[in-house]
Amino acid sequence: MQDIRLRTFVFIALILLLSLIVSKLFSFDTAIIFFVITLIFYLISHIFWINELSKWLDKPKATQIPDGKGIWQDIFSKIYKNYRFDTKSKKDLTTAMEQFVQAADALLDGVVSLNESNEIIWCNKRAQLMFGIHARKDLNKPIQHIFRNSEFKKYLDDENYESPLQVDTENYINHIEVKVIPFGRYQKLLTARDISSMLKNELVRKEFVSNFTHELKTPLTVISGFIETLDQPKNNLSEDTKKIFTLMSDQANRMKDLINDLLLLSNIEASLNKNRSEKISVKRLFENIKITSTKLNKKKHKIKFDIDKELNIYGSKSEIQSAFTNLISNAISYTPEKGNILITWHLINNLPIMEVTDSGVGIPKNKINRITERFYRVDDDRSRSTGGTGLGLSIVKNIMLQHQGQLEISSELNNGSTFKLVFPKDRIIKST
Repeated sequence: MQDIRLRTFVFIALILLLSLIVSKLFSFDTAIIFFVITLIFYLISHIFWINELSKWLDKPKATQIPDGKGIWQDIFSKIYKNYRFDTKSKKDLTTAMEQFVQAADALLDGVVSLNESNEIIWCNKRAQLMFGIHARKDLNKPIQHIFRNSEFKKYLDDENYESPLQVDTENYINHIEVKVIPFGRYQKLLTARDISSMLKNELVRKEFVSNFTHELKTPLTVISGFIETLDQPKNNLSEDTKKIFTLMSDQANRMKDLINDLLLLSNIEASLNKNRSEKISVKRLFENIKITSTKLNKKKHKIKFDIDKELNIYGSKSEIQSAFTNLISNAISYTPEKGNILITWHLINNLPIMEVTDSGVGIPKNKINRITERFYRVDDDRSRSTGGTGLGLSIVKNIMLQHQGQLEISSELNNGSTFKLVFPKDRIIKST
């Protein structure tokens, strides 16, 4: 740009110099005429090349760019270089986009790019199968209008994307897990994973556990019966033999508890269609729990109940009682003698919450996330001495999942623990 201005200035200066020479040779009027005519020709030449540039811009091709003269030769040369660079950049970008699309289409997961209104910007082939999307016709349409599912629509509307959502579909793939990842300013990336095989394997595992425990229950009952029969005073057994029978009986009972817990856990997981909308009287429920707690409390703990007796919920009475009892039983087992245990049931932030706080041994923070796993024990020796099966918290967690609630745990080693059962507000029985 600076070079063009300089050359234009030099050209005008040259015309002025020539005009001065003409005025010396002829007259001042002749010099003025010469200066004006020269400028007109100069302007006409620029108009000509501007017109040539305009025609080329209408249909730009590298092979048809004008050659130009003078300043315009440099201008057209620069335009040609920039055009070639832009063409190469576009070609590279197109190649990169094609490779990206091919790579995305090769993914086993479905991927959909959405805008702030949940309208489809782009999707891969797997997503088209999962959501029934037509690649061309459905672009810029809200995905909830194409994939009609009430749970999926609620998931998008709530904009709470911390946890994935499992969805049953009537498309090519029956069971998918979807997750939304916000990115950019307002965009979202929707990913979908086929979990059909995983659910099938899980069902097989649950059926195996259920059948296996059922098969174990009968022979174990027979063994326990024989132990009780043999361990009778009339048999005049020696002290050593009595100790052996007592140990056998304890282990048989422990095995019974384990099988019962396995069956309970299997039934909770399998009975998806179980009636979980019974009207539960919390007052009666805690009356039964208090009786059970008194029987379990052999360490003389100070157990305090703070219950809102008017706060009743819908759910499975047997499962809710099992969950509450499990938490209280754990608190009793893992709290040293004459410790403090507080059990509360109140409405907090419009949510029904059952809370068990103890002054027990506590749980290391790095193990809190694992204690709801089946058979996971923070301390094997301590857990076995309490007579637990290692399934209690797993049962509680699954009961809460079936009631659309959650189990929250906070604890500090040697400073006690707090277990919360948080139920959704739509399970509250509204008083009339």
